[in-house]
Amino acid sequence: MSWHDPARSQEPETDAALREELRGLLGIGPRNTFELEPTAELIRLADDLRREATRRNHTARKQHSWMLMAAALPLALMLVGVGSWGFSQKTKADSLAAANSQKDATIQRLAAAAAPAAPASATPAPVLRVEDRKVAGAPKPKPKELVIPVEPSASPLTHDTTQVKGH
Repeated sequence: MSWHDPARSQEPETDAALREELRGLLGIGPRNTFELEPTAELIRLADDLRREATRRNHTARKQHSWMLMAAALPLALMLVGVGSWGFSQKTKADSLAAANSQKDATIQRLAAAAAPAAPASATPAPVLRVEDRKVAGAPKPKPKELVIPVEPSASPLTHDTTQVKGH
């Protein structure tokens, strides 16, 4: 059994006596773990070592949670900045959408007022918007070209070139 075995420190006295008798028969003296008797100097040295270990343990650099928060601060500031920018863009888009719907309502109201008074039984003509005209098949205007068309000449050589080989 190991010396540090807890079962051995709590063994019955009969087992301990039997062990001592066996040591006596084998010629082995009582076991001393230090191989020396503790003196006042050894006890003082052990206390100094224990005190030094305690001091080093207390002065050891420990990382605290505030260091982790300080490391995460730039990320948090970036997220707050992006969030505030997104919120300002959303409010700007909402205000532009409200202004657009108000202008549409104004145009519809002016179109209704400008239309000639029709009999009550006739259905009013629908107002066509730009999107409706595209769907209705209105001809699309041809875009202007930036290239001036040149008619091709009959000869493969132009007048400004010089033929190098006779091929």
